[in-house]
Amino acid sequence: MSEHRWAPPEHQDVPIYAAASLPLDEIGSPEPVDPPEPVTISRLMFEQIGELGDVKAFAVARSDVAVFVEIAWQGRLQRAWVPRSSVRRRTLAPRRD
Repeated sequence: MSEHRWAPPEHQDVPIYAAASLPLDEIGSPEPVDPPEPVTISRLMFEQIGELGDVKAFAVARSDVAVFVEIAWQGRLQRAWVPRSSVRRRTLAPRRD
């Protein structure tokens, strides 16, 4: 804490956990998904904290064996190649403007 009473508190940095991604040589030839498709990833593995049950994401590319997903977890954008068998499509709820 600073010597001044009005100074904001000092917080330590929050660790960012990275999703495990398949090696690039196992992916094959990916094709882009346009527009990105909402998906749920079952049993997504994070290197530091282990496995999470279901994680919502968006598929932006796919091959025969893997899907490239964008995950907004911990408030930060993360990208990973995950096995295609662990991905299932989901539908977004309609917007209520």
